[in-house]
Amino acid sequence: MPSACAIRPDAVPWDPARPLFESSLVGIGTIRMTPGHPELNRDRVAYVWPTLTIPRLPYSISFDREPPVQGDRNTAVFTSVGSVMRRQALTSSGVSNLWLDVHPTALADMLSAATGNPIDPDARFPWRSGPIPTAPLLAVSNLAAKLTPKARDHAEQRGGCARSDSMLQNPAARTRIEAFEIEETLLAVIGSMVHASASAQLPPRRRRPSPAQAAFQREAVDEVRRRLAIAPAEKHSLSDLARSVFVSPFHLCRVFKRHTGMPIHRYLERLRLRAAMESILDSRRRMLDIALEHGFCSEAHLSNAFLKEFGQRPTDLRRSRFV
Repeated sequence: MPSACAIRPDAVPWDPARPLFESSLVGIGTIRMTPGHPELNRDRVAYVWPTLTIPRLPYSISFDREPPVQGDRNTAVFTSVGSVMRRQALTSSGVSNLWLDVHPTALADMLSAATGNPIDPDARFPWRSGPIPTAPLLAVSNLAAKLTPKARDHAEQRGGCARSDSMLQNPAARTRIEAFEIEETLLAVIGSMVHASASAQLPPRRRRPSPAQAAFQREAVDEVRRRLAIAPAEKHSLSDLARSVFVSPFHLCRVFKRHTGMPIHRYLERLRLRAAMESILDSRRRMLDIALEHGFCSEAHLSNAFLKEFGQRPTDLRRSRFV
């Protein structure tokens, strides 16, 4: 295992990756690209460590000339070392992601535990995308919010990766975070996401559709996911969504749940709640304004849905940001 954090060998002055914390075991950081950024719509070789990406804006990414997959607030993207990737923005806001790096040896242990098969540390991810469980998302988003102000200052001063010994205090949040706690949190989050993705890959216990039917169903589900992720705060009609992919509403509901594990309305609500969570952590705006912006009819509507999803009220989450 390396003695220092894994500095990306292909980093350039316009590299959009901004590390918040990196050690010899794990790393966390952000990526922000405007629609005209030079790193969009071009091939680039993946970094020296496997990466899990948690999108804050929906985007499309293709690996090794394969058909693209979509990442959004419900769907993580898994990048294997050496993959040739190409990102494409799906909205006029560009691309914004939270990324998690993990040492290949640690990831091999996680994959072995999740799949029940021995995994070589040099092996590639057996999937390109997977679900983002709620509890790990809340934990890593809260951690990133606490690290962000100090990490940005450090990155500008040092011009390099934000190492663990300089990430122990965050004056803006009046909190102290030990490097050990950060590593433990990130390992738990990555392990949970790997396990969730492995579980999602299990074959369904039902009659399989023909290859042509399966391809059509996948394309229909992906198109609906794209429409919801691009504009989660808008009022969507089940009839309109079904009409846009040329299937009946009943068939769309069945196929969507089969592929995503949840009903369409639940998928949309999760997109809205996870967007609202970021606003709650990143600003001091009124809860009512945040609720209305993200598609909720009132502050109480947001608060009750947030409690059901995350196990705490939005006000409690914001209060923990500054404890």
